[in-house]
Amino acid sequence: MKKMTTIGMMVFMLSMSIPAMGAMSLSKVRENARFLTDRMTYELGLTMMQYDDIYEVNYDFINNIRYIMDDVVRGYGYAVDRYYEYLDYRNDDLRWILSDRQYRRFMQTDYFYRPVYTTKSSWLFRIFKVYTDVKFFHYAKPKHYKSYKGGHYRAHHNHVSYYKTHRKEHYKHPVYKGETKVQRKPAAKPIAKPAVKPNDNKRKEQVRSKEPKAKVQRKETSTVRSTNRVQKKETVKKPETKVQRSRTSSTTKRSEGRSSRRN
Repeated sequence: MKKMTTIGMMVFMLSMSIPAMGAMSLSKVRENARFLTDRMTYELGLTMMQYDDIYEVNYDFINNIRYIMDDVVRGYGYAVDRYYEYLDYRNDDLRWILSDRQYRRFMQTDYFYRPVYTTKSSWLFRIFKVYTDVKFFHYAKPKHYKSYKGGHYRAHHNHVSYYKTHRKEHYKHPVYKGETKVQRKPAAKPIAKPAVKPNDNKRKEQVRSKEPKAKVQRKETSTVRSTNRVQKKETVKKPETKVQRSRTSSTTKRSEGRSSRRN
């Protein structure tokens, strides 16, 4: 029994340590790629050949990011860089499939151009916020819905877009020649910590209640200063009285001396 419990615990720990591998199955990759391609074909007015090729491009993109999106949600820098790398590859591949007019409209549609967004704990497709009925499709399954497994991804073709080198004869429309790389949205600024903690509201009230007392003390100190000034004035006048007394005493002595001489 102990061996069985330890084996069970080991299996549980392994399943918890690799959440990205089990985040999305291969069948789910196909479903999401088909749904996204179906809505792109409907809104952009694509042909069936474009429909099949764009399905492959969306499949490669979703198949690659499913291994790193858990780390993107956690904010790991390497995963964010890798995500934008895969997104740039996807958008560059689409340039060789879509016409110039279709690609410009594609760039203006955020749930096509930036198909994935993250929340605090997960990552989702923007297309599902616009089209909530996930079981409805305008078109049948792509030609290579089950057979395609990433054979046209650029890693198998010297890191050059397969659709650039192998679809020139099929697509005669003008190709978009502008910038295809997605500009990263600026990161949110870190929230500054509050200068005063929530528990310090009482301290604020105490400080405010003490403020009038401080004013009273200032008044008292001002009155003390005024009284000190008055006392200083009085002390200055006192020597004048002494001088007067000394003068009166000297005059009395002189008069007494004169009277004694006369006698």
